[in-house]
Amino acid sequence: MVAVAFAVAVVGGCSSSDNGNPDAGGNDASVNPCGAGAAIVMCGSTCVDTQSDYQNCGSCGKTCADAEVCSHGACATVCGGGTARCGNNCVDFNADINNCGGCGKTCPGGNVCNKATCALSCQSDLTDCNGDCVDTTSNDANCGACGNVCASGQVCSGSTCVATCETGWNACGVGDAGATTCADLQHDVDNCGACGNKCAKNQFCSPKAGVGTCGVSCFGGTSLCSSKCVDENIDNANCGGCGTVCGGTCSAGHCCTAGQMYCSGACHTLSQCITLGAGKIGGGGYHTCGINSSGVLKCWGANFSGQLGTGTTTDSNTPVAVTLANVTYISAGDQHTCAVQSSGKAFCWGQGYNGEIGDGLAIEQDSPTQVSGITTAKRIDAGGDHTCVLLSTGGVSCWGGNYDGEVGDNTLIERDTPVATGITTAVDINTGLGYEYHSCAALSTGSVQCWGYGGDGEIGVGTLVNKKVPTTSTGITTAAAVGLGNDFSCAVLSNATLQCWGYNFYGETGIGNKKSPQKSPIAALTTNVIAVSGGSSHTCALLANGAVKCWGANYSGQLGDGTNKDNVLAVTPIASGATSIAAGNDHACALMANGGVKCWGYGYDGELGNGANNDSNVAVDVTGF
Repeated sequence: MVAVAFAVAVVGGCSSSDNGNPDAGGNDASVNPCGAGAAIVMCGSTCVDTQSDYQNCGSCGKTCADAEVCSHGACATVCGGGTARCGNNCVDFNADINNCGGCGKTCPGGNVCNKATCALSCQSDLTDCNGDCVDTTSNDANCGACGNVCASGQVCSGSTCVATCETGWNACGVGDAGATTCADLQHDVDNCGACGNKCAKNQFCSPKAGVGTCGVSCFGGTSLCSSKCVDENIDNANCGGCGTVCGGTCSAGHCCTAGQMYCSGACHTLSQCITLGAGKIGGGGYHTCGINSSGVLKCWGANFSGQLGTGTTTDSNTPVAVTLANVTYISAGDQHTCAVQSSGKAFCWGQGYNGEIGDGLAIEQDSPTQVSGITTAKRIDAGGDHTCVLLSTGGVSCWGGNYDGEVGDNTLIERDTPVATGITTAVDINTGLGYEYHSCAALSTGSVQCWGYGGDGEIGVGTLVNKKVPTTSTGITTAAAVGLGNDFSCAVLSNATLQCWGYNFYGETGIGNKKSPQKSPIAALTTNVIAVSGGSSHTCALLANGAVKCWGANYSGQLGDGTNKDNVLAVTPIASGATSIAAGNDHACALMANGGVKCWGYGYDGELGNGANNDSNVAVDVTGF
């Protein structure tokens, strides 16, 4: 939940001019006692860089917690904007004369740091700012000119300071032309629902149907505390109730130690929450499954192939229990479903004519059926026409349709029982929904390997080719998890950033445009990511603060932002409290910290689980989970 505190810091920082920090877009370098070219300010008798100094982060005397770093003038869990962590500070190895090319690598006197190398002068495309060779079009500490420091929570883009607003907030214009500040469009009375939309006197701003709305009362589960609508789930000043102050991090209405979040009934570290949330909910083609807080597996939605596992082919628009005990991991595919038991056995049911059930029969099964030969399963993922399993040894086996090589055994032969892919060190696996069948695995080495259909670049090797064996995607060395869509792939990196590649007609790779295809991994929009899940043409990510962000196609409301407008930029269907996510073909769902589930998007087969059979472009509660 650290990211929530970061968002609060942004609002204060973007308008402050204390300690010599200029307003967004301004330039007070001429009165800076630390020098006209210095990107630092005077704190006491010492000149410090408030953009990266963890003891003076954003302003003099503001110290970050032990587990945090100072990134862009705000305390955060990871460094952003191309900077790297040195101790508790975020530095630019390309330009910092004290950390040139690595932590502690100081350039000799008279030298500058030029693209991570000490040199006598800067290259022609860089500017010498007190020994640092910087690109003034993108350097936060020298934005547009040496010494023009972007305010807390801002980054330099096109020589102008703009707000990052990566925590569910939005960039709204302020001050100088082109400058922006972060505003919470769901609660800000000056920017309620849209930038510049001010509420009348004595009105409050709170979310109604997912959109900030002015009114005399609070909407969207917020509470009126001291004349302001607040979310008691995340507000440190009103944690779990008005006036209840949390000295750490307020998560799901519980006060946790700084750097922790509330999930699965207690406060845990982020890595623990990732493990606890993995495989707890699955989004399929037109159905959804999840494991509730009592350990009961339930499914809902379309059931024409028996994918709900109830022994029938009757659809259900509310959750129904599946007769399979001790389930630890669940995955919903296009028309079939698979699960892992605590014993290590794997079970699948639903469409099986391509062999995706793995029982050797290649027929439809309307109740859980044991996968042949699998006794040490750790995770499982059901795809479009095939299935893959991660074994406790790190091995990966797959089975089912193999038209494009998605089974990974160097053949195009359908496999009705599991076959080994040759991978032995996997930590995560995922298979794409839809008809462009492919698979990917994150390895313990940090690399990603993909196989199957690659005609849209989803293999990530720089070319549009199919691969019948696991093939290393280019440029990824720190992968922690993978998440696939129909014809694109994404990887969560160990620094909580996201890279995606493949088909991008709707902007589903999250890179901010619709340039398609993306043949190699490229940095996506969202930071602080702990999980990612892809649908047919949209993507959703779970952030460290429990928020969910989605982007891409939105024709069925699958982005959950209250509209049906496609968006290449990330929107926020869930502001806080999510612990696990799953994207189906054209819908998405989130398991919440309170044990409930929220879904949004396509719903005509009952996959939203709210008792209705229609779409919803905002998150709705699943009933009876």
